[in-house]
Amino acid sequence: MSMDARSVGAIVLAAGSSSRMSGTDKQLMLLRGYPVLIHSLRVLEDCDQVDAVCVVFSEGNIGPGKAAIAAAGLGKVVAAITGGVRRQDSVRAGLGALDAAGTESGWLLVHDGARPFIDQYMIARGLEAARQTGAAVAAVSLKDTVKQVKGDTVVATPDRASLRLIQTPQVFRTALLTAAHAAVTADVTDDASMVEQNGGSVSVFEGDYENIKITTPGDMTLAEAIYDRRSGQPRDGVMRRWGTGFDGHALVPGGPLRLGGVEIPFDMRLEGHSDGDALLHAITSALLGAAGLGDIGSNFPSSDPALAGIDSLELLARALGMARAAGWEPEHLDATIIAQRPRLSGYVAAISDRIASATGLDRSAVNIKVTSTDNVGAIGEGRGIAAQAVATLRTTRR
Repeated sequence: MSMDARSVGAIVLAAGSSSRMSGTDKQLMLLRGYPVLIHSLRVLEDCDQVDAVCVVFSEGNIGPGKAAIAAAGLGKVVAAITGGVRRQDSVRAGLGALDAAGTESGWLLVHDGARPFIDQYMIARGLEAARQTGAAVAAVSLKDTVKQVKGDTVVATPDRASLRLIQTPQVFRTALLTAAHAAVTADVTDDASMVEQNGGSVSVFEGDYENIKITTPGDMTLAEAIYDRRSGQPRDGVMRRWGTGFDGHALVPGGPLRLGGVEIPFDMRLEGHSDGDALLHAITSALLGAAGLGDIGSNFPSSDPALAGIDSLELLARALGMARAAGWEPEHLDATIIAQRPRLSGYVAAISDRIASATGLDRSAVNIKVTSTDNVGAIGEGRGIAAQAVATLRTTRR
């Protein structure tokens, strides 16, 4: 195999028998809408450090496996082949397939396709560690005491400080792993064992306790919980996103003051192209941001003469319509008005009620606060008012 010291190939193993999954192929089981295998392949696809990928299937799953890869549009997968009886046979077949595909990889990453929660940080740690010794494995410390037993009797209690649970990816200098496969024919449980038996030194790098291997039906339940936490989608199937907004306007003579759609008796008002309602502008921008729809300035520019003097409740209604068209519903709003004068605490309830009514939210889902700058800056001098907001949106779309 031609070697380029800078390039990295990957072999992803998906040739297991899934004997503990009641005959269901764990690699192709759906994890939140996508086959388990595809989750790790997408990470490799997006990793700038990985150049080419070979996936090794069993005879029984190579057809559906190739179809899943094609559907996912994974351009870095240069080979999808049938593996052997043993793990090491499948890795050896993967080495040959990468060679036959004409890839030049000085480094090789071996990963179990049944571990869907690999990430790019782990890959980077593995490559850095492997460059020190030529071989490195992902590992996590043991949290529980370990007992060595014989039958039903404890015969020893090893010091867990020197023990590690080994995961994948495992990273190797390609020449080192190729030599190990040529020299070692006895059964092994992982590729690092072959390198060790061939006299090589293997270092460890930090794995991840969430980098689980799906082996039993119970593991799928745990995998769904991990996926939901990482994606921000709780187990109720509802996905949530958050957006922030900020706006501020100068105070100019002539009242009343308008905030949150409420007119407040005051001898000054907020200057603006619209009605200058800084609070509603901040909330509108937060809603647009959470829905991934830009901000208030890009959607409702002050250069648009049709928006001159417009009621900011109308801008809020338009933004809500855009968010709903994109599949998002408001769930909670939290906002802070920043003003030295006038005193606004007595108007918080009315403002909250107006915003709840305008957004269709329950009153308990709208939280409005008031603060000042303690006479610091333009706001502290009474020359302006600002507001900031956080919007939570939810959707059941996947």
